[in-house]
Amino acid sequence: MIIEVLFFGQARDIAGARSLRMEVPEDTSVMTLRKLLAERFSGLDDGLQFAVAVNEVYAENQKAIQAGDVVAVLPPVSGG
Repeated sequence: MIIEVLFFGQARDIAGARSLRMEVPEDTSVMTLRKLLAERFSGLDDGLQFAVAVNEVYAENQKAIQAGDVVAVLPPVSGG
């Protein structure tokens, strides 16, 4: 299935792109996608520090990804 992945902040720098269309297996979860991205982009291998949103909603690692979903990879936010 095809999904769109958007990269923000440091994740965009690591990926070298703002977005990409990606083919993933039908049973892909957020955690599986994290692993796929870590294999593809060196530097995202510490992926658990990046937040992931699916269709503009923050997603837990067990969330299933569906065909056509838009997944955002967001850097950690800090401040005070």
